[in-house]
Amino acid sequence: MKKITLLLLFSFTIQLIYAQYQIGIIPRVSPDKAVYQKIGYTEIEIRYGSPSVNNRKIWGDLVPYDKVWRAGANSATTIELNAPINIGDQTLDSGIYSFFIIPKENDKWTAIFNKTSKQWGAFRYDEKEDALRVEVNPRTTKYKTENLSYSISQNGFKYGSIILSWDFMEIEVPFETNYLAAFEQEITTRADAQPEYIKWIPYLQGAEHLEQINNKLELAYGWINKAEEIMNATKEWNDQFYPREYVQGHLFWTKAKILAWNNNYTEAVKYIDKLKSMDGAGFYSKQNENEGIDTHYEMWKKRG
Repeated sequence: MKKITLLLLFSFTIQLIYAQYQIGIIPRVSPDKAVYQKIGYTEIEIRYGSPSVNNRKIWGDLVPYDKVWRAGANSATTIELNAPINIGDQTLDSGIYSFFIIPKENDKWTAIFNKTSKQWGAFRYDEKEDALRVEVNPRTTKYKTENLSYSISQNGFKYGSIILSWDFMEIEVPFETNYLAAFEQEITTRADAQPEYIKWIPYLQGAEHLEQINNKLELAYGWINKAEEIMNATKEWNDQFYPREYVQGHLFWTKAKILAWNNNYTEAVKYIDKLKSMDGAGFYSKQNENEGIDTHYEMWKKRG
């Protein structure tokens, strides 16, 4: 009985030591890092191990050409998305992916998004699990990046790039978010959640934004008409933030701009006439100075 007890104790001790070995007691030489960016409504997080150059030859030596590389150190680099993105003419769905690269000496490199997110390096990489592959152009840099790093660049609410930098080399994977589809859903959700007397606010804000970026103007026109209809029917008003006349002025000017985008200059002029006649509790004078309402008015009168 004593021998069995000792054997079980020894077995438990070995398991405990092995478990400690697996989780790692000593900090990693290549530390774990992460970078996060929100572009529009799309959230992107990259987790990776960050090795240093440490006087080594990286490309074509430590990282061989023509072989799948973990694009970092330790566990495979992972990229997590909360919404789909478009890379070239391909779509990458929301989820967590491992990220690999195949470097080439004299050709484009291959960037790989693989559906098996939890794996150590590329030792068990399976091409059959690839969700997306894309060819990218590597570029040499003027300055050296000692520790491998990732960054996520942003161009407005719709476009971005995943950038890997190490040594004197850099690669970039451009992508496009489905910003406008998400924005349309956001406006609808926000409007549905509001009390009836302020449902017009999300529609007004949505229409103004679409006018500003000159996109989906038919949708903007539908939203501004909804906002006007709801506001005209609203009897309750809370002047705590803005007087009713100021918000009406905002709506009239926004609708005038949308009408002008649709070449309906005659109606655009009528809405500016409404705005000027009421002054919009100061909205007209303020926005005339900022956006040149009178200048647009005279221009649209000639075109109408």
